Amino acid sequence: MESKKRINQLIIVAAILSVLFFFLSSPIKNGLCADTDISCARLGDSIGIPIFLFSISIFILCVLLRWLSAGFHAWLRFAKYYILVAALLITASPSVATTIFGFDKEFMSWATAGLFLLVSLILVVYKQFRKKE
Repeated sequence: MESKKRINQLIIVAAILSVLFFFLSSPIKNGLCADTDISCARLGDSIGIPIFLFSISIFILCVLLRWLSAGFHAWLRFAKYYILVAALLITASPSVATTIFGFDKEFMSWATAGLFLLVSLILVVYKQFRKKE
């Protein structure tokens, strides 16, 4: 029952962060910054988009974990380390792509959040099927 309570708390926190950082991801469009305030726009790109993407991923996974509670502890152990590594990768990425591959902060945010969602779904489904055996 303790894990259900933690999952419910994570769902609420992820939903609040998703809404908050959705507006912070494009501060000029949402009227939070002036059109000429470039530093404010960069802040939205470098902080708003990654946190928005990860909070959406966590929200989706927690809703799934609400019904499939078998893999919650394994997922929580994975998420603790993955989010730390992803934050370091996003922080180390350049703001503007200067290489031929085009790895900038936005691309790295999408890639790490997408990989997080994919690996987490695989982990949860694997743990659920393993529990049934």
